[in-house]
Amino acid sequence: MTQILSKPSLKLGGYTSFIKSNEFVAVASAVLITPVVLGMVTSLIGRLPFLRNNFAVGMIVASIIIFIIAGMFGSGMLRAVVLGISAGVLLVGLQSTSFVQSALNRLGGITQ
Repeated sequence: MTQILSKPSLKLGGYTSFIKSNEFVAVASAVLITPVVLGMVTSLIGRLPFLRNNFAVGMIVASIIIFIIAGMFGSGMLRAVVLGISAGVLLVGLQSTSFVQSALNRLGGITQ
């Protein structure tokens, strides 16, 4: 009788190539570096009269500007880091909108 389930062979090379991939770097920078950058972004938004009163719009605009800056880096790790920061800033901006807040509140009621 042949063995149907075999023990998977784990190779360290597969994991290190995953960790070095641009996609992983972008997600890691969104989680780890964005909180540091958010202080600078919110400070800048606070100086601009229109965006000071519209935090969500300011964060979304800042995310778009950071995304455009990322396009200037070509393709590499630095671009992945900047794209991750742009995604993190965008998520903070979207999360602070009233539409998303009401949707999250409705989802919170489902789980209770």
